Amino acid sequence: MKGDFLNEETRIRILNICQDLAKSREIIAACLYRLQANGPTERKRRLNAQVVIKSPQPVFELNRKRIDDLFAEFLVVDQRTFESDVEKGWLGELVVENIITPYRALLNEEYLWDQEVKAKKRLVSELIDNLVMEFPELSYDLFVRPEYFMFETISRISSLFPPMAYGFLNLLEKDLRERNIESTMKGFNAALTQLAAQGHIDFFDRYVKIKKGYIDSIKARKPVRIDLFGSIRRGAVRRIFRMFPKTLLPLMKDEEISVERSIDLKGVGGELLSRFEDPKRYLYVPTPLGFVALSDKTTIEDFVRRAVPQGRTAEMNIKKIGGVLNSVYLLAFHGEQRKQKIVVKLFKDWYGWKWFPLSLWAFGTRGFSVLGKSRLEKEYAINRFLSSQGISVPNIIFVSPKEHLIFEELVEGQNLVDILKRFSSGESDAEEIKRSIRDVGRAVAQVHKVGVALGDCKPENIIIAPNGKVWFVDLEQAERGGDQIWDIAEFLFYTGHYFPLSISAEEVKIITCEFLKGYLEVGGSVEKTRKICSPKYLKVFALFAPPHILIAICNTCKKVLIEEPVISRG
Repeated sequence: MKGDFLNEETRIRILNICQDLAKSREIIAACLYRLQANGPTERKRRLNAQVVIKSPQPVFELNRKRIDDLFAEFLVVDQRTFESDVEKGWLGELVVENIITPYRALLNEEYLWDQEVKAKKRLVSELIDNLVMEFPELSYDLFVRPEYFMFETISRISSLFPPMAYGFLNLLEKDLRERNIESTMKGFNAALTQLAAQGHIDFFDRYVKIKKGYIDSIKARKPVRIDLFGSIRRGAVRRIFRMFPKTLLPLMKDEEISVERSIDLKGVGGELLSRFEDPKRYLYVPTPLGFVALSDKTTIEDFVRRAVPQGRTAEMNIKKIGGVLNSVYLLAFHGEQRKQKIVVKLFKDWYGWKWFPLSLWAFGTRGFSVLGKSRLEKEYAINRFLSSQGISVPNIIFVSPKEHLIFEELVEGQNLVDILKRFSSGESDAEEIKRSIRDVGRAVAQVHKVGVALGDCKPENIIIAPNGKVWFVDLEQAERGGDQIWDIAEFLFYTGHYFPLSISAEEVKIITCEFLKGYLEVGGSVEKTRKICSPKYLKVFALFAPPHILIAICNTCKKVLIEEPVISRG
């Protein structure tokens, strides 16, 4: 990084000081860092240098010098400690931070570049793993701008070690922003290129996409969510205090002074962290209306204004149409050519009385996603995946992650609950009902064959369209993998919830038999079906269906499964 204070004479004097500090030890590399970290009036009088030396003993020393009107600090670190911080965050990124942002090499530029890329590759890899753990379903659809890795890195470092925030904010000052981002991103881009060569990511135009195989490998390991920087820094600070107490204390004191100065100069009242750019604005998901950032805050009114032709006044009507644990609305407005009807789902966190009965209901058998963010993620990601597999789910038109909103097409048809109730009351054609239930069994089997569990396979979440097609309309508990036995058990046993006590065992047998026949005809798992009558599942649904209905369902399951070889050939 150029600066008119660093002429050749000053550069030589700096290198001489570096040599004096190294004493008889070999200098591996030296650089200037934080040239952008001081205020505009200070840029010509403060200097930070880092010197990497070869030493058999750990070295971590802070030395202060004066070079004419320059106040200079020299951080001397041994090569092994430096590289340990690069490769493993051994010092909590304390020396790595000096090569994450723009620096100027004074000696051995090639070595410093190699270490910069190595450090950024590790950080990017950790952030990618974190994305998969934070968005286990959405990660398959994420399009990531490379700048995300830079902004997320400096944001996390600053939140865990606030004194660093001042330097990072100055890095992004208007007059320096473009140049510093370009300089910083060179190392991140080189790291991403290496990860692409290893098969972890792909490049799509200006975006990075995590490869499906790599996502699957991360999820298969089931790691604890990575606390990037946090636990590493806590352990590192203890280590530094123990090994290098004389260095760390003045270093931290200087950073505290920098923060105090920044409050005076900027008038931000100590709220430095609030001034950082949201890294999620560089994470995108595709919709029919274009890419949407995870920082998007589009409201229902914003969506209507976007959908209505320019110059026309938007007349809209919003009506709540369902949802005990969610808010589901029917949005009607005049679009470009006709009146449009769209389903809007608001995903709030489940707290208190809303969540307690649900968790108690399935305790020990099934876990439910309760956070609105997680449920929105599943609804979006599984919807897109099932649609790509030819399974009928509502098209997602738009998503507003920050507002926890999803806009979906309205599926016209009969809710399966209404069909079951008409069957039990004798008000509809039995053969037509049997065909519908068998089609539902086939559709559930198709979902299972592509590796997805619906998670909430109640009849009320299934629509039969006028053409007979089966639609799944609530996927917020769905997931790749998951408990497919639960899907079968919930569908069959929960049907008993809608039947009158007077229903005959023969009528229950008809519904159960038709679903199982449809499920098994297209390759549904016999082994999984056998397990639905175990106490693990029966205990859950005993609260919702009378005992004689549950017994009738289980007896029918046993009979149908004995006949399964005949069914699969029929």
